[in-house]
Amino acid sequence: MTTRCRCLSQCCLLLLLVDLSLGFTFHAIKLGTTAPGARCLSATRFTPGGFATSITMKAVSSTKNEGAREIRDVISRLEKLENSEGWSKDDVVDALNSLKERSQLSMWDSVPSLYRRVSVGEVRLLTRGLVKEDTFDLSGNNDMEVLNVSFYATLLSSMLLSTLAACFIPEYPNLPFLQGDLLRYVVTFGLGSLPFAFLGMGLSVPGLLQLVLIQIRRAASQEYRERLLWHEAGHFLVGYCLGLPIAAYSADDPILNAVQFFDSEEDSISHEFLDVLCAVSTAGVVAEAIRFGDAIGGYADFSQLQSFLYRSRPRLNDREQQERVRWGCVAAFTILKNREESLKALIEAMSRKSSISQCILAIESQQQLGRKSEEATTN
Repeated sequence: MTTRCRCLSQCCLLLLLVDLSLGFTFHAIKLGTTAPGARCLSATRFTPGGFATSITMKAVSSTKNEGAREIRDVISRLEKLENSEGWSKDDVVDALNSLKERSQLSMWDSVPSLYRRVSVGEVRLLTRGLVKEDTFDLSGNNDMEVLNVSFYATLLSSMLLSTLAACFIPEYPNLPFLQGDLLRYVVTFGLGSLPFAFLGMGLSVPGLLQLVLIQIRRAASQEYRERLLWHEAGHFLVGYCLGLPIAAYSADDPILNAVQFFDSEEDSISHEFLDVLCAVSTAGVVAEAIRFGDAIGGYADFSQLQSFLYRSRPRLNDREQQERVRWGCVAAFTILKNREESLKALIEAMSRKSSISQCILAIESQQQLGRKSEEATTN
């Protein structure tokens, strides 16, 4: 009994030391981790019924097959380029521009970035109330809340499990390599050290810790998995429509390889290109807001956008930077809302882990189908 009490007291003393390092550690984790979906940069039709409806559906069906074949031929060329060594920014842009000039792509670089000043009230009005002041997590509070909950869950679980181990593991198990009290000590102190392992990961490999937490949330929550897809698809579609080629994306790793665009080779950023970056950076959060009415990601998106704002030339003051970000929100909302069917098709393709070329195929096919449907309905 004395041995178990001593073991319990040592375990409790070990756990109490955690409180001494919480403040510094959480601060380090906040600086070192990134939010899910943050790698965006390195964004009522009436149908007649009866006989007219059957004619319309036949016309849509025939045009759909013709358009799909045409688009697939185009995408097959991109897939050859994607699977080769030539998937570079210049080659991708040249290929997409060439296909657009021949009217084989309609959505690539189809939206001009026409900046204008936008007030806070206009943002709410133009986005139909979906984008508000509290939609964006500019301080990382959502990420810190997840870290806090995860840490205290680890701490309480460690205290409970180590106590149970100290009380119920027998003193003399019939194990040749763990004799006497050694097994109880190893298990008890191993479980009691879990909070320190959590803090150590936060200090040394914060990205790995964040990745583990995201994978746990993905496994436990269908809504969270859907949020990640909408967030990354928002970046993908807005970047594509604004003429920003996608370098890579991964549906499995939202921390390290979400949607990535080709890096800018210049140290300074023009205001015209900055407008594009503002729309693409805010597109993930805006896509979440369109689907769920709020957003839980975006802290790292805005942190990266802030670095782009600092690199803009001529330099912008604080008021001009805020106006640029507000315009980016409105531009992203307009692109995504007007192309919501293409966005859903892209999300479906990304959920299947399709290639970049196949994602472009999903976007262009849906857009062409919608255009043909409108023409057939009008006729």
